[in-house]
Amino acid sequence: MTRYVIWGAGHRGRILYELLGAERIAAFIDSNPEKTGTLYLNCPVIDYDTYKKAYRSCVIIVSIVFGGGVTERLEQDNLFYFHVERCPPEFMGYGLNTARHALKKWELPAADDVVLYGGTLYTVLIYEELQKRGCRNLSVCLPGAMREKERKLFSEAFPDIRTIRLCEIRSQRILLTEKTRDSEAECNDHIVTDIADWTKYVPEYHNPEIEKLKNRFKGKRCFIVATGPSLTYDDLARLHDNHEFCISINSIFTCFSETKWRPDCYVIVDADGISMWKEEFCKLEEIPYKFIADSQPYFDYTQLDASWHVYHSILDDFSIKNMLFSEDCSRKVYNGSTVVYVCIQLAVYLGFEEIYLLGVDYSYKANGKNHFTKQAEPDEQFDGMNGQNLIQKISYTAFQKAEEYASSHHIKIYNATRRTYLDVFEPADFDSLFSPAEEGENK
Repeated sequence: MTRYVIWGAGHRGRILYELLGAERIAAFIDSNPEKTGTLYLNCPVIDYDTYKKAYRSCVIIVSIVFGGGVTERLEQDNLFYFHVERCPPEFMGYGLNTARHALKKWELPAADDVVLYGGTLYTVLIYEELQKRGCRNLSVCLPGAMREKERKLFSEAFPDIRTIRLCEIRSQRILLTEKTRDSEAECNDHIVTDIADWTKYVPEYHNPEIEKLKNRFKGKRCFIVATGPSLTYDDLARLHDNHEFCISINSIFTCFSETKWRPDCYVIVDADGISMWKEEFCKLEEIPYKFIADSQPYFDYTQLDASWHVYHSILDDFSIKNMLFSEDCSRKVYNGSTVVYVCIQLAVYLGFEEIYLLGVDYSYKANGKNHFTKQAEPDEQFDGMNGQNLIQKISYTAFQKAEEYASSHHIKIYNATRRTYLDVFEPADFDSLFSPAEEGENK
């Protein structure tokens, strides 16, 4: 039985520990020296050097957001590893509790002659499960884009798994365990069952209350109000006085004691944010529309009242590399590494055809002020600046996708942020968006 070492002694690591079972986890690696030498979930927390000396026979699973610079180190040292983001998003907690319930009824497709397409942790776990069920002539077809070095390391890590090439697949049934850019084309001539996308098997991900909101604000304009340092209380007062529909995010409630303005819609996606701010956002009774991602398996969603809409959030390697945009937010919304991208998808789904971004500075300073209100600035949250820079890069691609989608669907997105480094959207002068006559009437 293969044993694993999880890189990241945080909530993602805990999810993997629970999914795989305590007997399969030998240790955790963590880059934080304060955790080294302690126990996490009764497992030792070690540093990387200790892994190389004493745990090298165990396969590493990287649980850190977008790799956090860890994957490059492992590749330089010629070490095989799995990245959890190449598994279904449920392996990181997205929709996990809902999926656990639904998949109890899931009969895993099986036959005597099966090929698993993929090279992920999920692939290996499905392989092991089918073996237990007595499946004969079982093999794994590693994706065509996988480098020879990676193929060799996979075979060395799992010598008992029979791997084959695409050209060797004959009449076998293919179970798709990993979506890649070329998977559809590579498997096109075969009978394929996609078990990588769990949305096909979890009908409970569909939220009919969100579906009722589709196109409710057709043709209107809205403001997506982020929390960048360029945002001012005068801006919020302007929005309030002009009765603008506003969508806002995360820690925006930290400004409520200083302004009459309230967003019409509140959105949160980040699992750490849900844990960090749960006491505050659960009190947001005056906001009519509230959307929360199913990203935190250790949060009790049943405590939320009917004004909350739980949506299925998707974050995985495939959706990020292909930057998918959801056209049905009642079933799934793509993360895109930024909650603003989620807000744009929701705004489009609600029917808004003129969308203005405000407070999207698109800048991040280590140990600096990155929000317009006074609050904790956890620089270590994304593994320091390396992780933050990667997230900025991914979010830029997400914004490009949003602009591309909007342009092709006769929707306009403007950036009305006062000081911004984001150059994807057409800029707009915030002050010029309000007619003096209208403002006089509103007063």
